Amino acid sequence: MHEVGLVSAALDHALEVARRAGATHVDRLTFAIAPDGHVTREAVQTLVAVLARGTLIEGAAVEVEVAVDGLARAELTLTSIDVDVPSVSW
Repeated sequence: MHEVGLVSAALDHALEVARRAGATHVDRLTFAIAPDGHVTREAVQTLVAVLARGTLIEGAAVEVEVAVDGLARAELTLTSIDVDVPSVSW
């Protein structure tokens, strides 16, 4: 299933970014899908729920938008990652 590889790669990237930021949790992931691609909103949401188990992403909200024509360069693009970062006391 092509979608598994795409979502898995996006989650790997999101985890790397979250860890570098010192995040304790990923709150939201936003994806864009190509309007003429084979990836569906439902597939992305389901795969994130399954593949994120046991990671900082587990339980994150997942938003999937259809990319504006001409701007979709890939079937699936991770466009935004919102994370919880602990506050620092000075």
